[in-house]
Amino acid sequence: MARSGRGDVCSGDSVRRGWRVAGVALGWAVLGLAGGVGGVPAATAAPGIPVTGPEVFVGDYETGNFAQWTTCQTATVNGECGGFGQGDRTMRIVTDDVRQGRYAAEFDLKPGDVPDFGGGERAEVQSDAGGAVVKDGDERWYQWSMKFPADFQNPTGVWFIVMQWHAGSGSPPLAINISDEGTVDIGGDGLKGEPRPTIGPVRRGEWVDYTLHVKFSRDHDAGFVEAWENGQQTVPRTSRASMTSDSNYLKQGIYRDSGPATSVRIDGLRVTAPGTALP
Repeated sequence: MARSGRGDVCSGDSVRRGWRVAGVALGWAVLGLAGGVGGVPAATAAPGIPVTGPEVFVGDYETGNFAQWTTCQTATVNGECGGFGQGDRTMRIVTDDVRQGRYAAEFDLKPGDVPDFGGGERAEVQSDAGGAVVKDGDERWYQWSMKFPADFQNPTGVWFIVMQWHAGSGSPPLAINISDEGTVDIGGDGLKGEPRPTIGPVRRGEWVDYTLHVKFSRDHDAGFVEAWENGQQTVPRTSRASMTSDSNYLKQGIYRDSGPATSVRIDGLRVTAPGTALP
């Protein structure tokens, strides 16, 4: 069974950016302000995606380090991201191929890359910041981009997670899973019997923009998920529970049980909260 493993660390305060209003014209338009690189066009707002509400968390690595996140967990570190700088071989800040702005993060795993607290192989960042934590009834929009290498191999183990909304213990009730068939799925093994819709295939060697809309709930009928890939809705609104405890915290990177050496680049994460008033 997949486990998160917070480890024995002090979270510290996550570095957060100011709140900003994210409307239909904001979202991906903000991501594209600095333009793309390497021939990849800058991400722009998709008019068909009705992202609304204030921006409550940013984890886009535009600080040039991992300081937007609370905790870094890899085979080499289990501690506050504020002291991790630009990273090491397990995860690092990159500038040569990004989706937006100047920086992105690359997460790299080799066989046996298990942190000192155990669990599976991982290279992840975690946030306990207020905007990254959700409770029953919360509604959130998540926008981010991912690029898998051209030689990425489909997972061979039991689980392969690139983003998770984790409860206090056990497997995450909601996650973005990479399947053994090479698809990007809305999953999470912490809840059995819930739908696992596919957002799209793993598009090797390409930056892909994702949008996920979630109503968090323990109740299958009260909660929902829907998703977009490159501005096209690929998962219609689907009833789904997404919580097993009072709150979920956010993690990003690679978490798996086993497999060959692999990597993924992630950029541009922004979280908005419909119906939330600005402070």
